[in-house]
Amino acid sequence: MRNEARPDAEHQIMSTDCLPTQSPPVGWLPPGKAAAVCFSIDDVHPGKSTDAYEAGGDLDRGQLRHVEWLLDRHPALRVTLFVCADWREISPVPTRKTLARIPYLRDRILLAKTLPTGTMRLSRHLEFVRYLKTLDRAEIGLHGLHHVNFGLHPSVEFRDKTLAECNHALQEILSIFDEAELSYVRGMNPPGWDLSDELAQAMFQAGLKFVISARDIITPISKFAVTNMSGLRGASLIYPTPILGGRLLHFTSNFQATSEIDRAWNIIEQGGLLAIKAHIVKNAVGHVALDGLDLLYRNYLDALFAMLEDTYGDSLWWTSMGEISDRCMNSPKSFKAANSET
Repeated sequence: MRNEARPDAEHQIMSTDCLPTQSPPVGWLPPGKAAAVCFSIDDVHPGKSTDAYEAGGDLDRGQLRHVEWLLDRHPALRVTLFVCADWREISPVPTRKTLARIPYLRDRILLAKTLPTGTMRLSRHLEFVRYLKTLDRAEIGLHGLHHVNFGLHPSVEFRDKTLAECNHALQEILSIFDEAELSYVRGMNPPGWDLSDELAQAMFQAGLKFVISARDIITPISKFAVTNMSGLRGASLIYPTPILGGRLLHFTSNFQATSEIDRAWNIIEQGGLLAIKAHIVKNAVGHVALDGLDLLYRNYLDALFAMLEDTYGDSLWWTSMGEISDRCMNSPKSFKAANSET
């Protein structure tokens, strides 16, 4: 089995055109709230246990049973499920080893077997769609079109794509969600945390409002800490922050299964957003996700949520990325104008 590895530095760089302009931001919390908690899960799609791996398709008998259990146990908790429109990935790492060693060629072909286009298209899995609609306090976000790409990093779908290619993919994503009649919030977590200037521009042009393109579970917590791990570097570690000249709101995932509880406490004490991340698939054909949702991670989150409820009570804002985005991006006087470039 392979364990998740920290991505190498050459894939973390992003143009300063999209970097945050100010930290910490002004006015993102509602009156009376001292800090916030949100929970999001990536890679949700109709894959069943009869497929390469289960990613939601078994409904309340599969991985999503953990989500239901947590929502039942914690009435204030909300969750954002980042759903792929037409999942094609089978292996998250290259399996065609010989081809992967050939420069130039390897960057122009798929280095792992994939599902045929349309196999996991949401509109072909209406039982899955209907089930998602029944989940209480769960919102749906976007997580790519196919979750595949050429080259050595098969999951990083939008890397090296032109603005036109990003625009086309986003329009196809939105078309599939509309075709399936699945409502969604206006935000996306790009596969592999990879946000280029082209994708950021395309997201804005498509009417999206927020993006999660950084994960950092290592950098010490402080008001002015910035990301230095997966995805966008230099983003605020613990606050939602306008990027792209205030046209998108950026979130950083800063806590996962391997994080110590003290990290959550430090984020809350700094008045930040505790943004907890999980992946719906624990084991993808031998690739083990350290933040994969399983019984152990579920029980850890249950204990964490209970301690937060007991310690902070009503001073915590149990929210979602969609709700934060609505508050911040639709309230220019209290947030957007105060935190964007002038």
